[in-house]
Amino acid sequence: MKYKEHLPHPALQDHVKCFWIMEREYTSQHPAEDVTPDGFIELIVNLGAPYVLQREGAPDREMPRAILVGLQSKPLIFRCDGTVRLVATRFYAWGALPFLADRVRGLNKLSATLGREWEDLATRIEPLVREDDHAAAVAIVEDHLIKKLLTARVDLKKMQSAAKMLYLQKGQFRTADLAEHCNLSSRQLQRQFQDVVGVSAKTLARSIRFEEVRKRLMLDPDQSLTALAYEYGYADQAHFIHDFKGFADRTPGEFAREMRYIQAIFRDRDNVVFLQVPSARHR
Repeated sequence: MKYKEHLPHPALQDHVKCFWIMEREYTSQHPAEDVTPDGFIELIVNLGAPYVLQREGAPDREMPRAILVGLQSKPLIFRCDGTVRLVATRFYAWGALPFLADRVRGLNKLSATLGREWEDLATRIEPLVREDDHAAAVAIVEDHLIKKLLTARVDLKKMQSAAKMLYLQKGQFRTADLAEHCNLSSRQLQRQFQDVVGVSAKTLARSIRFEEVRKRLMLDPDQSLTALAYEYGYADQAHFIHDFKGFADRTPGEFAREMRYIQAIFRDRDNVVFLQVPSARHR
């Protein structure tokens, strides 16, 4: 598997956390990707074997080349038979609106109908991905977003401020305090936040807090779950378990056991390459 992140141009840094590329071969032993909620919106272009969305009680659905993974409340499971080649944009929760304004009501869902614009973009970058020139492919996506941003007419400053505060506080911020921070009433904040981000401030806060806990358990699955629940402001252990399971379809203890198993595999194998870009690309 190959994975690499690219930091965005300064013009996009209020909207985009990073661009990332991934090549991964799925096998009969590991045929699926479990995508858990993480508080970000992902615009994913896949120039390899297609993903197939699996949902309980619904037929399998093959995904097109360009999809938008909005703010989820449940894991998504994608199956693949072959190798995916992804070029993706990771938007902040508030960041995608100027680029996908016609999809604002659907930014909290999975969208597989993004329209001709994004299919054309996939066609432009496909030759570069085939030649392993991922940096050039990312540059084309970045240029496209910058051009769209220059023509956007959406005032996001207050909602950006609110969402950024939720990230800075790792999801631990009361709605009333957030409204006061933005000089708005609670009702105004709730309405505007829902319109801009696609979910309520409370829902985003829960998603951010879950992602922070998930990352901690990925790094150190042996730490105390009781201490972790207390650190992240859960009322009690039952609330912690219920909230985590709601996002991950597994309890914190079950997730920690999975991480111990994965860490044991990585200690024995050296089959994954991670590359990190140290600084933003200069133009």
